Amino acid sequence: MRPTRALLLLAALAATGRLCWRLGHDRASPATEQSYAELRELSAALQTIREEERKHIARELHDDLGQLLATLRGDLALLQRQGNNHAATRKLQAGMDELLMSAITSLRRIASNLRPRALDEGGLYFALHSLRQEFVARHGISCTLSANEGDLILDDAYSTAIFRIVQEALTNITRHAEARTVRLSLYRKDDALHISIHDDGRGIAEKDMDKASSFGLIGMRERVWALHGDIAIVNDGGTRIMIRLPLPPDTA
Repeated sequence: MRPTRALLLLAALAATGRLCWRLGHDRASPATEQSYAELRELSAALQTIREEERKHIARELHDDLGQLLATLRGDLALLQRQGNNHAATRKLQAGMDELLMSAITSLRRIASNLRPRALDEGGLYFALHSLRQEFVARHGISCTLSANEGDLILDDAYSTAIFRIVQEALTNITRHAEARTVRLSLYRKDDALHISIHDDGRGIAEKDMDKASSFGLIGMRERVWALHGDIAIVNDGGTRIMIRLPLPPDTA
């Protein structure tokens, strides 16, 4: 899959950030710092637009196409109950029912990937539990989640960003870590939300943290920075991601 313009922008932004870090704040020119701040603002705006588009498309898929498929399956069930005894007809109807069910399942999966309904219906706490269960079922990797529901009552922007950060971390683990267990922890402390994602895999290499092609890490960092948070990624025998997000005044 070719990288999108947004991902290419994030890669450029990450490279600029590494350059600023290596030069040091006292040596970086005001113009460089201003450009970097503007790039971060643009990145945050792109993330917001992308999530809104995802939400809209997922709602259209579920409400319109999903309803249409469900209606078709209901009509087919009525037809089957009319008791047609022709073997070829019954076989054709059974095949149609299987295809419709497969289409409905695929539609739900695609819509969920675009925008998890659990996030809108049950909030961040419920969405993370659903994500953990799906991760375990699909990949067979043990995963625990330690969190208090009251700590995760946040606005949509925060909830979506945190869900995407955890989702991206789990995706990276399945692709690269060769892990057997994962531990997720989210808790509030000192007016901030602390997130820890720890796996017992082979551990991230130092060189991989700065790769321009590491879009997963870039995306996580940009989401954290957009919320004025801090992120650290370390190799401690596995990989540990530690995030601190300052909470909005009305939720802290």
